[in-house]
Amino acid sequence: MGFSCTARRAAEHVVLAVRGDVDLATHERLQTEVEPWLVSGASVVVDCSGVEFLDSMGLRVLVLAWQRSAKDGFSFALAAPSPAVVRVLELAGIANLLPVLDAAPVPDPDPAA
Repeated sequence: MGFSCTARRAAEHVVLAVRGDVDLATHERLQTEVEPWLVSGASVVVDCSGVEFLDSMGLRVLVLAWQRSAKDGFSFALAAPSPAVVRVLELAGIANLLPVLDAAPVPDPDPAA
């Protein structure tokens, strides 16, 4: 499956919805999508419900963002990780370290509606 990442606002959060495979071929695209949101005072949630495959390079992007959040003072969490993501987190021994939400925050209502 291909890769996509879209950003949206949900209350005080920026939610990055990631879909498809996050691997050697796509991890740099994920890093490019995540990077602008990693700022002090931000609240970043990566919706992993649509991730079908995650390898060590994709995991690296997520772990580095989480580590940076602790250092730079912003909130970072994964939301609704797919079984593929949970498996990699467990194999890496970090399933209990990264903050995980049961579901991604609900998008803000459309002000034009």
